[in-house]
Amino acid sequence: MGTENSSRASIVVGALAGIAAWILGYLVTYAGAIGEIRSDEQAEALELAVEESVDLEMVGLLFYNAHNVDADVPQYSVLQALEENHNFVLADGGSTLLLYVVPVVSLVVAGALVASYTATDLEASTDAALAGAAIVVGYFPLVVLGLFVFTVDPGEGAMRPDPLFAVAIAGLVYPLVFGSLGGVLAGFASNVLE
Repeated sequence: MGTENSSRASIVVGALAGIAAWILGYLVTYAGAIGEIRSDEQAEALELAVEESVDLEMVGLLFYNAHNVDADVPQYSVLQALEENHNFVLADGGSTLLLYVVPVVSLVVAGALVASYTATDLEASTDAALAGAAIVVGYFPLVVLGLFVFTVDPGEGAMRPDPLFAVAIAGLVYPLVFGSLGGVLAGFASNVLE
């Protein structure tokens, strides 16, 4: 019974931490990139084509790009200048490359917090890793939701994160790997501090 309650607590706390990691990652991406997006000529042309602000969507595409998920870009009119599978983070270079750190850090921290809060035996790396990986429960649904929210459709086809890679890489691989790493690091830290 105690193990079952601990597992439930780990899943609930993992879900909340996963949601928090996703939101924090998006907000940090927004803060770090919004100035460049608003001064970008291609983003301005895209806004003219859709007749509304695309800040939310462009930041979302950058956030997915920071997970190594390319944007699917239809090849017409205002979007023809971009590659069919485009990564804005790589294309822009410079300080934008720092965005690759955002999901990694937010997921490692979330995994460490979940493991510290819920794992009964942090000395066992497997237990700590499993506790940290529980963040996937909250992170995955927001990744799927983002596929719909971060879509820009000027009329002849939508630009959005690649659905397959978004689900597989951003939704599963990143939270499982980096959440587990955070859990193991929390276990290591608790052993060192004892």
